[in-house]
Amino acid sequence: SEATSEAPSPAGYDVFAPSGPLGMVVDTIDKGCVVHSLKKTSPMQGLITPGDLIVALDDIDVRNMDAASLTKLMAKKSQQKERKFTLVPADQI
Repeated sequence: SEATSEAPSPAGYDVFAPSGPLGMVVDTIDKGCVVHSLKKTSPMQGLITPGDLIVALDDIDVRNMDAASLTKLMAKKSQQKERKFTLVPADQI
């Protein structure tokens, strides 16, 4: 049914990002935006695995966004004390 496809997958996990630049490069795939790579200086090192699918940012469903739109949204929220990313591991996509 339609209702079940709305909620982020239960296999997902949440990561809280600090304010400021994340050094995270996102890429668009058919399912949404994936983490393409992390800079060595990224505060997300060890928390997020490249290849994982980003399904929500601060509980906003971003699965229909492309990488450019998501990057803009991330930048707009970069002054917040923290941002919550919800991701699905690459092997669960």
